[in-house]
Amino acid sequence: MRDINFLVEQATKIRKDIVQMICKAKSGHPGGSLSAADIVTALYFSE
Repeated sequence: MRDINFLVEQATKIRKDIVQMICKAKSGHPGGSLSAADIVTALYFSE
């Protein structure tokens, strides 16, 4: 299992990427994507 600080950093990077992509597209619904960042991070980096 990864260190919790590593997972927090990765989730933060994912959130920043989500916001940048939505801004660049000038469209989107950030709520669902941002709320899923922790789940995606845990599944991808920890499992």
